[in-house]
Amino acid sequence: MARKIDEDKIARIKDAIMHTIVEHGIEATTIAMIAKKANVSGGYLYRTYSGKQDLINELYHDKVNSLYKELEFLLTLYPNSIKPLIEEFIRNRVTYFLNEPNASKFFYQLLHNENFFASEIIKEKSAELMKSIKKIGVKSGEISKDTTVYQLHYHILVYAVDYINFTRKNIFGEQEVTIDDVDKLTDNILNILK
Repeated sequence: MARKIDEDKIARIKDAIMHTIVEHGIEATTIAMIAKKANVSGGYLYRTYSGKQDLINELYHDKVNSLYKELEFLLTLYPNSIKPLIEEFIRNRVTYFLNEPNASKFFYQLLHNENFFASEIIKEKSAELMKSIKKIGVKSGEISKDTTVYQLHYHILVYAVDYINFTRKNIFGEQEVTIDDVDKLTDNILNILK
C-alpha cells in the first residue's frame, strides 16, 4: 500500500511542477509552490528529489526518452522513407498538444530554457537517431546529403513544437492549432531539408 501512495504522490508532484512552470515560468517556480499544488510536504519533496532542477531533469528525460522511443518505433514502420515518419511524428505532437496542452507547453519551456542542458546520454541517443533518419532520407532522395545531424534534430524534434506554441499564442488572431497543420509542417520540414 505504501508503494501505491508514493506512486500517487510522485504522479501528483510531476503534474504539479508542469502546471506551476506553465503558470509561473521555470525561474519563478519554487519547491513550496510545487509541494502546495501537489498536496505534499516540502520535506517529502526534498526526500524524493534534491531540488527543483532534479525534478525538472527527471521530467525532461522522461519526455525525451519517450520521444526517442517513438522515433525508433517509427523507423521500424517506415524504413524506406522519412516523409511518413516525420508526418506521423508531427501528428503525434499536434495531437499531444490538443489533448495535453499543459504538458506540451511545459516541454516547450524546457526546450527554450538556457539553464537546462541535455545529458550526454540524451545527446548521443539523439545523434544516433538522426543519423539513421539521415541515412534513409539521403537514400530515398528526400533530403540532401549535406543536411547535418543538428539540422535534422532541430527540424524534426523542435520545429513542430515551436510552431505549435507560436500558433497557440494566436498573436495575429487568425489561426489556432489544428490537426490540419500536420501536412503543412511536414512539407515545410522536407523542403528545408532537401
